[in-house]
Amino acid sequence: MTSLALVLVFCALVSLSNSSCFQELLKPGATDCTDGYDNSNHVFGSTWTNDRCIRCHCTSNRMSCCDTMHRAFIQTEGCTVKYDYSTCTFEVFHPKNPNIQCSYGAIGK
Repeated sequence: MTSLALVLVFCALVSLSNSSCFQELLKPGATDCTDGYDNSNHVFGSTWTNDRCIRCHCTSNRMSCCDTMHRAFIQTEGCTVKYDYSTCTFEVFHPKNPNIQCSYGAIGK
């Protein structure tokens, strides 16, 4: 019974983990990492955030990246989301009536 409880807790934690990360293995002989969003090259040991708010780290065998900005899902009809990639933030608002409070959730980061 205790084992079953531990498995259920572990499964719950896995579902809450950051699912907006990925890793890319480098080809043998690679001399740097290439950011797939802007095709910029980065030396081993470097860390950068690209213009889509994706933060990456380059090692000699892989590139690891994670989204640094939440992504909104809107729950109030008529509301919209505006992403600001220069600050890696977003705003949820009703474009026709600014007095309407928009309900939303966010995933990632």
